[in-house]
Amino acid sequence: MPVPGCRVQYVAPVDVALVVGTGFAGLAVGGGLDPVGQRLADRSRAIELRRLAERRAGGTEVAGGTEVAGADPSGAGAGADARPGGAGADPSISGSAPGAELTAGEPAGGVNTGRSDQIGGARVGSLVRRGRSRSRTALAAVVTGALFAALAVHFGPDVELAPFCVFVATLVTVSVTDLSHRLVPRWLIYGATVAVVPLFVASAAADARWRSLTGAGVAGTAAFAVFFVIWWFVPQGMGYGDVRLAGLIGLCTGYLSLLHAYLAFLAGFVIGLAFGVVLMVAASTGRKTRIPFAPALAAGAVLAIFFGGHLAHSLFGSGG
Repeated sequence: MPVPGCRVQYVAPVDVALVVGTGFAGLAVGGGLDPVGQRLADRSRAIELRRLAERRAGGTEVAGGTEVAGADPSGAGAGADARPGGAGADPSISGSAPGAELTAGEPAGGVNTGRSDQIGGARVGSLVRRGRSRSRTALAAVVTGALFAALAVHFGPDVELAPFCVFVATLVTVSVTDLSHRLVPRWLIYGATVAVVPLFVASAAADARWRSLTGAGVAGTAAFAVFFVIWWFVPQGMGYGDVRLAGLIGLCTGYLSLLHAYLAFLAGFVIGLAFGVVLMVAASTGRKTRIPFAPALAAGAVLAIFFGGHLAHSLFGSGG
């Protein structure tokens, strides 16, 4: 019976089927990717611990301390590529910086059974459990499923739904690895990029939206370049995994519009700042607290996808 004053919106059965089916696909993808991300992160950490041991055995020292490429100075989950002249960190992981020393919380094999690392005198304890965790995997699956369903509602039965599903699944996984390991495995970013590029090409071809494809390329390149410059000159504040992640975020949000990409990073930095303040207060370590940045960038990207048009209209009088 209709309720007076309430407008009932009926959704076509095919849309309901799309949303439900996509949501269940997201549950499966999120639940499957979480342990994969943990294994990649553990392997990357183990490689860096082995290299650290080899450098220590060979007496290799880095100015300011012993370099560790598994620890992000910003906690941002950025990659661990060493800059020229550095100690040769592994580019597969997110977050190494010159002068950082691992002093606690890492047993052999790269799997942390403790809760805290001490890098360069700063506390960088894991915010979520590492390794196998049913509760963490279940939560990742639920979040991914919910985002998949929301994307189905937002885009409908359009080809561009597929690349954005790949994108948000990757964002959830790298956010978890950053919170658990303080790193973003490079193969997650590479795999997502390889998957979304042909899907965006197919989407642009289907709707003759080549301008969107150009915007994706411009935004992805620009975002990667800007973050690379920041990483190059201020490696203590950002790791290389953030640079890779920024390129992927620019690519995907730039497909919607350059303004969407701008809003994604603007929101990401605001969220990261707020999260950093909360974490510093909670940890009582002040500026020495290492802040994971990948979750903030991911949240900013998700906000841009769903609300970028509304935000652009509100802030700039443009529909994006």
